[in-house]
Amino acid sequence: MQVMPGLYRLGDDSGGYVRSYLIEDGGELILIDTLLDNDGTLVLQELKQLGRQPGDIKKIILTHAHQSHYGGLAALKRATGAPVYSHDYEAPILAGQKQAPVPATTTLIPQRPLSLYKFQFAFVLHLKIPPPCPVDQTLKDGDRVGPLTVLHTPGHTAGSLSFYWPEKRALIAGDIVTTWPELALGWPMITMDNAQNRNSVGKLCDMVQADVLCVGHGEPVVQGAADFMRDLVAGKQTQPVLLKVSAASA
Repeated sequence: MQVMPGLYRLGDDSGGYVRSYLIEDGGELILIDTLLDNDGTLVLQELKQLGRQPGDIKKIILTHAHQSHYGGLAALKRATGAPVYSHDYEAPILAGQKQAPVPATTTLIPQRPLSLYKFQFAFVLHLKIPPPCPVDQTLKDGDRVGPLTVLHTPGHTAGSLSFYWPEKRALIAGDIVTTWPELALGWPMITMDNAQNRNSVGKLCDMVQADVLCVGHGEPVVQGAADFMRDLVAGKQTQPVLLKVSAASA
């Protein structure tokens, strides 16, 4: 579904309304995250609906290495032939060489919001780990991938990355901010360092002038994203303008 010209939101209600995003860079596509399904079917189906071919994806980049965000990575790398990019901290997790760490405060005891308990349960027990996939190139703060500026935004994970498209004033932020099941600074029960995550969002507020915010779970904010993030950091309750999704396109 189009967020704005050249930027598309992919995903359904699986994986906690997990989202991936397609960026048009000239005639080429950049895929950010790969959704939950291990065979990459949903990404490939939505790509077809856009009239594009798997080979049109020339780069695959990851915001972080949690299950729902790299489920289809190995399959989509095979289907597209595209190189894979991530932060160097996340690379061995994506390659299956180590497990994603679990915060010391996270247990099997339900934590709020309770609607996320099944994800908390799977995260703690390392369930549904996707097939491994090697990373071709690591990214650091200030790098460029096509039209995107790479921003290191640790907290949710140590290697969480966000991507800013200055020409579009669009920020793809992974899980440092979520709009499902509630508006929040990520999912606290599976965030490694919530204080650091808050600081990273605050840093983004100072660094970028984003109108659009593409989150990892829930619908994108399509207006006034920078003000929305500032309010979240300040602990204020606000209602942003979210992408409207029809029943047919949900």
